[in-house]
Amino acid sequence: MDEGRTAVSAVASAAADGNGAGLLGAGNAVVILGIVGLVLFLQFRARRVRAVAFVWVALLVVRGLLPPGPARTTAAGLAFLAVGLVVSAVFGWLRGRTMPLWRDRDGVVWRRGDSVTLRLWLLTIGARFALTGVEYALFHEPFDGGSLLLGLGLSLAVQQVVLMRRGRALTPGGTEPRGGLGPAGVPGSAG
Repeated sequence: MDEGRTAVSAVASAAADGNGAGLLGAGNAVVILGIVGLVLFLQFRARRVRAVAFVWVALLVVRGLLPPGPARTTAAGLAFLAVGLVVSAVFGWLRGRTMPLWRDRDGVVWRRGDSVTLRLWLLTIGARFALTGVEYALFHEPFDGGSLLLGLGLSLAVQQVVLMRRGRALTPGGTEPRGGLGPAGVPGSAG
């Protein structure tokens, strides 16, 4: 029992004087990379376009807003947060406009990312890291995983809204674009 208290006390002390930041940062980095990896993986799988995707958005936004928050409350921190969110929204809109979309014979709308989607995701991530680099180099603002997750949530939200609007205009009976294999058992997809 005392060993547990000692370990907790040591971690709390290290965090208080800044020595635990590396450990905390590494854990957050693993979580962030895992989330980004899963989101990207799912972008390139044939999936239904439906409102349940906003659960991801909610989780990312809530995590991005949790303490310490998505940015320090400095002019530079808040300005770069705003610019980063605008960049995320723009790329979400572009992905939503360009992602292949089809409606199967049963009327279900499907989507699956392609090479354009991949390039836009790479540009999204590159732009966010470039902004973070400029923010750090010029204003000594630290990297904040919360802003990255918040931006990812906003980007996915905008993408999903655009996909849902596009999906309403599709006619039933289509096939998956570019002769893709499609998921097993999906009526209307190639395969």
